[in-house]
Amino acid sequence: MRTIFITGVSRGLGQALSKALNDSDTRLIGFGRTQGDFKGEFHSCDFSKAQLASSIFASALKEADLSRASSIVFISNAGTLGPIGKAQQLDTFDIEQTITANLCGSTIAATQFLRATEFLDVPKLFIQISSGAALPDRAKGSWSLYCACKAGQEQLVRAIAIEQDAADYPSRFININPGVMETAMQVAIRKLSPDDFPEVQEFIKMKEEGRVPSPDTIAERIKDLISDISSLENGKTYTLANYKK
Repeated sequence: MRTIFITGVSRGLGQALSKALNDSDTRLIGFGRTQGDFKGEFHSCDFSKAQLASSIFASALKEADLSRASSIVFISNAGTLGPIGKAQQLDTFDIEQTITANLCGSTIAATQFLRATEFLDVPKLFIQISSGAALPDRAKGSWSLYCACKAGQEQLVRAIAIEQDAADYPSRFININPGVMETAMQVAIRKLSPDDFPEVQEFIKMKEEGRVPSPDTIAERIKDLISDISSLENGKTYTLANYKK
């Protein structure tokens, strides 16, 4: 039986992934501030509290008894957009919370995953759910924190992938850029004023033109993509997005 860990399972893509990947041959273990309708083994976790999150990840991975797993997948999906606004307007507390929840959260998840699986000779995969905001040509004014965190997450994955190429029992590390999808984050973005987010009209237009798929649609694409771990290229960013305007 394969074991799949997913962070941020209470809503959005995390919720959709937990449904798409759930079958009789899968043990699902989820993390999030709230459980929502997640049906697997759930661990309450606030990713903005780094030390506590690290302890929760370590305990959950240990309790999972991964020596019996046929394969192990960890999907680092949880994240927050953080405050929207010009850099000089950002509050120090908000900066710390956003970077901790996003970049530190992903780093802690990756390190705990590696510690728990380092000596297991089974297919192993760590997935970072990324964003177009990580791309140099997709930087968004007023999203400086989110863009920085997503770019950092992608580079983190690439660096660890290089380390894993030399490991005795390597894990594959990949980024997946799912593109825009209809989540609570997107609803909130479309309600922003042009003063706070100058590109808001682009997001409204995408919705009006039917170019904002559901999380369920994206989850099915990811399910297909990771169906064969051995076919995935270590360190690669897989892009599911369509950026046509």
